[in-house]
Amino acid sequence: MHSRHELLKARFNMVRQDLDPIVVRLKPELLNWAPASGMRTLGGQIVEIVATEIQLIERLHTNRELSDAEAQVMIGDTNDLDILRAALVSVRGQTLEYLDSLTPQQLAEEIQFEGGWFGSLMLPTVPRAEVFLNIADHEWYHVGQLTSYLWALGEDPYEW
Repeated sequence: MHSRHELLKARFNMVRQDLDPIVVRLKPELLNWAPASGMRTLGGQIVEIVATEIQLIERLHTNRELSDAEAQVMIGDTNDLDILRAALVSVRGQTLEYLDSLTPQQLAEEIQFEGGWFGSLMLPTVPRAEVFLNIADHEWYHVGQLTSYLWALGEDPYEW
């Protein structure tokens, strides 16, 4: 039987197997492109993935809630594709390092989310492991959007 740690790491690995082929196809001139007015840009999608992971890990690790602006400062120049690519790698590395530091009991520990949060299923508390699952689920959601964006630009994901 696989441990909770192994299952979480496998989920993180799978989502990156889907994201990585997208990230290598991005070009700096596409970062500010969106399929329609009012939609998040390609670069904005990457920032959303990284910033949310930063915010949730900070919340788990220190119980501190970072604003979007604070998370973006931690990323660096969000208009620089190389910085965004590096942030995806470094933030995930920090997430996995933090995950490895936790015992099974700490993963099962209930974490409080006052006021409801979609990632906590609007419940007042969820096991810490559920927040890690939400990070991967959130990333997959944006992988779907990024895939659609690139498809709209003529990139057929079935040929990747």
